[in-house]
Amino acid sequence: MKLRKFRVVYALLFLIGLFVSQALAQFEDDDEFQEEKTEQNCIPENLTTPYDSVANKELQDDIRLVFNFGYEYYKNKNYKAALPYLWTVFIKDSSKYARSSIRKIADIYFREGKADSTLIACYRGLERFPEIMILHHYAGLLEEKSGKFRCAIPHYEKLVEKDSTNINYLKKLAFLYYKDDNEKAIHIQEKVVALAPNDAEQRDMLAELIDYFLGAGESLTNRKEIYLNNPDNVEYARDYAIAAVQNGKYEEALKPLALVLSKKPTDKDYLLRVEAYENLEQNAKAIADLKEVLKLKPDNADIMLRIANNYKLLNSFSKAKYWIGKALSVKPGYGKAYIVWGELIEASVPYCQEQKKGKKKYEDKLVYLEAYKIYEKAKRDPAYRSKAKTKQSYLQNLIPTEEDKFMHKGEKIKSSCYKWLK
Repeated sequence: MKLRKFRVVYALLFLIGLFVSQALAQFEDDDEFQEEKTEQNCIPENLTTPYDSVANKELQDDIRLVFNFGYEYYKNKNYKAALPYLWTVFIKDSSKYARSSIRKIADIYFREGKADSTLIACYRGLERFPEIMILHHYAGLLEEKSGKFRCAIPHYEKLVEKDSTNINYLKKLAFLYYKDDNEKAIHIQEKVVALAPNDAEQRDMLAELIDYFLGAGESLTNRKEIYLNNPDNVEYARDYAIAAVQNGKYEEALKPLALVLSKKPTDKDYLLRVEAYENLEQNAKAIADLKEVLKLKPDNADIMLRIANNYKLLNSFSKAKYWIGKALSVKPGYGKAYIVWGELIEASVPYCQEQKKGKKKYEDKLVYLEAYKIYEKAKRDPAYRSKAKTKQSYLQNLIPTEEDKFMHKGEKIKSSCYKWLK
């Protein structure tokens, strides 16, 4: 999970829990946020509206009555009729009615998808009432969406200052700091993790930020320290193991993984230890864990093929072939299985040559020809056709030529080392 993913996931998560879903659909999408194109002033140069003409006119009615007219229209979603009343109250009043009016004005524009008008309302409102959080919310969202993410940061800082336990605002601020290449992202993401300690994805994001800002491998140190302070915590053990494997510290990953797997392990937990064992060339242990995965996912052909590959590395060619057969019984015609089969046959040649004290014989070419034929079967699967052709091209100079066939007419594969092929 990488920082690219970090961007996309945050963009999606922010949609959760927002109470104006119709408006969000107009301003948000699932793509990555736009990068800030140029440095710009955050506050629009022109904040005037057509309603400002009432400023110099004498108000004939009581301000509460004007507000009530606007509120009734707003409540009944007659926004066009509501706006003149609400703007009049905001312009002519300085009490709670003005505060309530500008909130509703911004909400109307936001719901209607009028980004520029929403920002005008927000900045005019914040100039007089900087504590109105919904205005910061709208302004922050729209500034970022317009490509001016640095203009969004002060608004989310205010939102977090007001409500330091709002995880959505914290996530957003951490993301914005990351985009701004600001190390404060770590501190904010730590708050996210503190609020959601069981959220593995948020812990992963914190690790990504630590590595990004402090240097590769720093997240491993961080996760190791947390694990050592909480040696019985399965989640922290899993985090530490993941970081260890990602940083190539495979031996280091085994102890925390032992704790994880002693509880209620998932297939991913087993596969993490498989990766460690494979890199430590402990293939027999990798096979044992892969068989545990099959108990959880008995029809997974890819796991069967991974078992076959580990047997190949142990030079247990017959057992490897057995597992390839099992994979094909679960997924007939699977091109990957034939690729693994061909690679198995190829791997047996140097091994058997060594058994024959390094002597190369014609039968070795016949074995390579068997691999060539298996790759021909892989070509029937469109997903693996290209790879199979490449494999065959590598064998062109290793399989028997017409001259070889003439000189060794009738010869077959005889060595006991190759008997597993039959």
